[in-house]
Amino acid sequence: MGPGPEEVIRVVVDTNVVVSAALSPRGKPAQVVRAAGLRFELVWTGAIVAECYRILSGPRLARLLKGREEYVRTVVAGLAAGATMVAPELLAAVRVVQEDPDDDVLFGAALAGGARFVVSGDAAVLAVGNFAGVKVVSAAEFLATLGEP
Repeated sequence: MGPGPEEVIRVVVDTNVVVSAALSPRGKPAQVVRAAGLRFELVWTGAIVAECYRILSGPRLARLLKGREEYVRTVVAGLAAGATMVAPELLAAVRVVQEDPDDDVLFGAALAGGARFVVSGDAAVLAVGNFAGVKVVSAAEFLATLGEP
């Protein structure tokens, strides 16, 4: 009998990775976003989706995304549609990121959704390292875990 199917890796991807992917379609964050649903299962919650939309449609990014706004909204919608969505009432109540309590949602979603990784570009989130069995990694580190160049 051959080997069983590979274990599906569940991952929470931080908003800043999605924003970086939108700004630089050839970078490591974009590779992570493209791999969602193919190489790993995305675990998200409504608050993360809302933050993606809020930041990507904000004035700071408007001129940088000029002409690609609709495409970027479609990408976020596709990510959300393919993700395992954790209902707000199921989010684990945790206090992890001292510098920015809003980032605690990443860990609440990871714990409730059975994610093994949080992928982030935020220094305060990356500084956590590990929390309750959830490993925090950069986009490049996560791609290396997947065996991507």
